[in-house]
Amino acid sequence: MSSESSSYVCVPLNLLPAERKAMQDPNTTPETYDQAVNEEKQKIRDRILNKSNQQIIDEDADRSPDDKAMVLLRALGSDLNINAFALNFRLSDGTLNDDVEEANYLNRRVVEALSVDSPEDDPTKIPFYLTSTEFEHELYGECARHFKKRLGLAQDELSLMVLRNVLMTPFPTEGNFIDKMVRIFEEVVEREVEVCRKRNESKKNHHSFIIQDNPSASSSSQVHLVNRSMFHLAARRRQLIASATLDPDSLATYRSAKSSSPSTTFFLSTQDKEDISATILNDGAFPAVITSSTGKTIATDVSVSGFTALKDRPLNSKYRDHAYPRGHMPFYLYGNPDSNNVHIDHMLLRSPNIQLSAANVALTTTPPVPAALLRQGCILYLHD
Repeated sequence: MSSESSSYVCVPLNLLPAERKAMQDPNTTPETYDQAVNEEKQKIRDRILNKSNQQIIDEDADRSPDDKAMVLLRALGSDLNINAFALNFRLSDGTLNDDVEEANYLNRRVVEALSVDSPEDDPTKIPFYLTSTEFEHELYGECARHFKKRLGLAQDELSLMVLRNVLMTPFPTEGNFIDKMVRIFEEVVEREVEVCRKRNESKKNHHSFIIQDNPSASSSSQVHLVNRSMFHLAARRRQLIASATLDPDSLATYRSAKSSSPSTTFFLSTQDKEDISATILNDGAFPAVITSSTGKTIATDVSVSGFTALKDRPLNSKYRDHAYPRGHMPFYLYGNPDSNNVHIDHMLLRSPNIQLSAANVALTTTPPVPAALLRQGCILYLHD
């Protein structure tokens, strides 16, 4: 159902005959493999889809025994009436997504659109039904890894969401049945692909940071900033901790507000939509605004300069741990001990998660943590 020009790929669990043949040929290259598979897919579109049984038989009359469409049709799909398959999507530039978690997100949205998953759903308005299952790494092992490879996904230990449909008629090629199903399915998938593209294409966005500072003890114009991360949006799918300098007037306004309300959290947000890699990290300067957790604007036209990353980790699934550490809780520890500016931020190793940050923590260790190490950042484990 998908081609090289489609916005998605649809891969059946059962290998196409061309795939099986190519895998058994020691001379197969990735290029010849793709060519053989694409040629067979096109043959299926030309000779089977949109054809009645009689048309297939009539057109087969002049073909050699090995080239008949009915021979190919019998070799397709599962041996039972349950077909398993999975989807992946292409970004706007044609690049195939390689994140298993994001492919699962697409499959989940498609199955929710084609099933009853809430009391508000009207079963009579769902054109046909899909169900789903998961190929867990522990249970499916090599099968799951190979299926991910065929989908263009990373070889990790995450479970893969797989869709299933059940064939309820022995005459699927009659009454234009397959063509109708394909058109409905393509419409649903293409709509959900657009949702996936929007959350996975790193475009300019408003970025917000938690301000960490000790107004009563610091004589420096430098503050620490903790990015407010988002797993579901590529532009903010990173854990970023940085130091930066604010212009004197904005810094004085912020520190006055923080001194008056120590328990209030203050945020520094980009004034315009910015590309965090191209602009913020490269230039190290941008205009911003400061707001409070109560929603009040504290300062506008804030000039931020000297923006320097202490920790910058992507939060895509392949960069996270598959099992959260047992017995301890990891934090980044950083700051300037000379001005009593020592802070922590919880390491985001799993999704979903919670962002836990604290400023101006009191830390006593034997021996003391070296000031140089705190300035560049280190890891703190909290045990029970």
